[in-house]
Amino acid sequence: KMIPGMAGQIDNSKMREIERRMKKNEAMICSMTKKERANPELLITDRTARSRLRRITQGSGTLLEDGVQFMSEFQRMRTMMSRMQKQMGGAAPGAAGPGGMMEGEAPEPAMAGNRAMRRKAKKQKKRGGGARGFG
Repeated sequence: KMIPGMAGQIDNSKMREIERRMKKNEAMICSMTKKERANPELLITDRTARSRLRRITQGSGTLLEDGVQFMSEFQRMRTMMSRMQKQMGGAAPGAAGPGGMMEGEAPEPAMAGNRAMRRKAKKQKKRGGGARGFG
């Protein structure tokens, strides 16, 4: 309701449902280990992903189906943010420091091009940067 332009579009029942889902999601995130929060791929592609997800849902008091739904939503949001980032043509919003540059980064020429961005992303991925986890 506090989102600009959304005042009359969300009724109280929808709001309660959204808040309920947010609490479930928060409980699942709190049930994750630090390693899982930092690297969500462990919950998606790792061979122990199913047992990890089962442990998280049991620890948070939710159903396994809720955990599967949560991870699929996470993947959809990650994909959407990645696409938006590519359309914007640069770093993720909020990832840059003051002045629009990441920490320890040299200024790039105005028209660096896509090749330079791919190389930069590859270097960042090797250093362990890139996709962030749950917290």
